[in-house]
This record gives sequence, structure tokens and C-alpha cells, in this order.
Amino acid sequence: MTHTRHLFWEDPYQRAFEAYVVEQLRFEGRPAAILDATCFYPTSGGQPHDLGTLNGVAVREVIEGEDGRIVHLLEQPLELGMVRGVIHWARRFDHMQQHSGQHILSQAFEQTLGAPTVSFHLGEEGCTIDLGLADLTPEQAARAEDLANAVIFENRAITAQEYEQDAVAALALRKVPT
Repeated sequence: MTHTRHLFWEDPYQRAFEAYVVEQLRFEGRPAAILDATCFYPTSGGQPHDLGTLNGVAVREVIEGEDGRIVHLLEQPLELGMVRGVIHWARRFDHMQQHSGQHILSQAFEQTLGAPTVSFHLGEEGCTIDLGLADLTPEQAARAEDLANAVIFENRAITAQEYEQDAVAALALRKVPT
């Protein structure tokens, strides 16, 4: 059993793709499919899953299993074979912007106030960030916002990379991933 190729890591701006349905199944009573490759981002890292269609069939939820395979929960079953997938781009792009903004703002709070991010939530209408602070004054929030805006105005590139475990220690990370 091979894991699903994560096309969303290769090109997060890809909106459509072709892949093969390699397995049909039922997941919690709902029809589902596993593809050999997908652009559908699963719920992970605080970012909600993508929506869209596979051969015109609505994708209702996307989950990544511990085995690296991505399960697409569907409106109705799909046949084995080739499918064309289309991502609901407006939703994906909004989540990408919110998630990137959260990382920038969390780092700004860390740098200006020494305030760690305890948790965050991305939603349909906005993003919330919980900080490890007892109180936050408007002036403190404005300092963090000013720093975050300065970073955004620099138009820095955002990339995803994988590192060997021993190389992670050399990176200046706010939170070390598992």
C-alpha cells in the first residue's frame, strides 16, 4: 500500500488535477475514495480541508490517515479509475491567506511581547489566535500588528520544505514540529 501523492505540497496554487481512484470504501457510513494523488488539502495543522469535486461528485471532507493516504469523503460513490478533481479555489486561497497571516502574527506577538501562541482556529469568516498572555492592551496589539504588516509588505516568499530530524534543531522555529 502506497501513500497518496500530496500535490498540494508540490504546487499549492494548483486548482485541478487528474488521478486514479485506487480504493473505494465507506468511512463512518459515508462513501469515500482514496486516490493515487490529490490536490485536496486534508484537515491538518489547524487548516480546514478543501472542498470541490471529483468527476463532478462533491467532496465533503478530506482526512489524512496515519498511513499517509488521503481519504476523500464524497456525496456519492465513485468508480475505480481516472478522475478529474477540481478544488474550490476561493475557500483554499482564503485558508492559505488566513494560515499564513496567523503564522506572521504569531511570530510578531512572540517578537514584540514574548507572547507564545497557545492555539488558533481558522474558520469560514476569520481566524482566532489564543496567546499566552494574561492581558493584551490595544497598544501592545498595535505593535504586533505593525510588525506583522511590515513583514507582509516585504512580500516574502512562503515555501514548504521537509528537513531531516537532526537539521530541525538548527532552524529558528517558534514551535518544533513532530
